[in-house]
Amino acid sequence: MEDCINKLEQALGVKTLHSEKRFSRRNNVYFVEAMTTGNRTQMYIIKENINESTGNEVFLLNALKKQGIMVPDVIWHDNSIIVMPYIQGVLLADLLVDLEVEEEFWIGEFVKWLHKLHRFMNINSRVGLCMSDLNLRNFIFDGQKFFGLDFESVCFYPPERDLGGICAFILNNDPMFVNWKYRICNSLIRAYENIPSGDGCTTKLDREAIWFYLIEEMKAAAGRREGQRQYLNTKIEELSYSSFFGDD
Repeated sequence: MEDCINKLEQALGVKTLHSEKRFSRRNNVYFVEAMTTGNRTQMYIIKENINESTGNEVFLLNALKKQGIMVPDVIWHDNSIIVMPYIQGVLLADLLVDLEVEEEFWIGEFVKWLHKLHRFMNINSRVGLCMSDLNLRNFIFDGQKFFGLDFESVCFYPPERDLGGICAFILNNDPMFVNWKYRICNSLIRAYENIPSGDGCTTKLDREAIWFYLIEEMKAAAGRREGQRQYLNTKIEELSYSSFFGDD
C-alpha cells in the first residue's frame, strides 16, 4: 500500500489523511482520503493491478466515458495503478436488500446501463461488449445512475450472457435463492426487453439463451465455492426454465 500512496501524493500533490484496503479478489484496491494543496479534502480509489498492465483498462474507461457510459474518471495512472475518484453510492450487492431505494427505478437504471454497454463496439446486431466479471460489487448506484467499476478485461457476447450471469449472481448471493430474488431477476429481464432498440421496437431477447448462461454461471460458482458446492449443485438441479420465467 505504501508504494501506491507515495505515487498518489507525488502525482497529485496531496497529503494522505486516511487510507484503507478494500475487498477485491483479483487486485489490490485502496480507499484514500487526502488533503489537496487548496486545503480541500478529496477521496480517491487506487486500483493496483497484480497480473497485467493498466493500459488496456485505462483506454477502455476513457473510450466508454466518451460514449456517455457511466464509469469512473481516470485521474492518473502508470503501468501498475489507476487513481480514480471515490464514487459515493450503494453497491448492487447491497442495493438488493436496500428498501429505501425504489426497486423499479434502480432496475430501470441498471438495465439502461447494461444496454448502453452492449451497444458499444457492436460486432453485429447480436454481439457486443460485455462485462467479463459480473460480480455484484462491480456495479455502484449513486442514487440516480449506475457506474461499472471493473474493466480490467472485457469480452464480446450476446446481451443474454450478461443478463443470465447477473441473475445467477443475484440468486446465489446471500441471502441465497429466496423467492423475492426470482422476482427481481424477472423484473430485470422484462425491463431490458422494454428498452427501445435502434429500429424503434423493443429489444428482443432469447430467453433460452439467458437460461443457458444463468446455468453456466451457476456451475462456475459451484466450481469456485468448495464450501457451497453441494448446495449450489442441488439448486442447479432444482431450477427449471418454466418456473423461473413463469408463463409469459
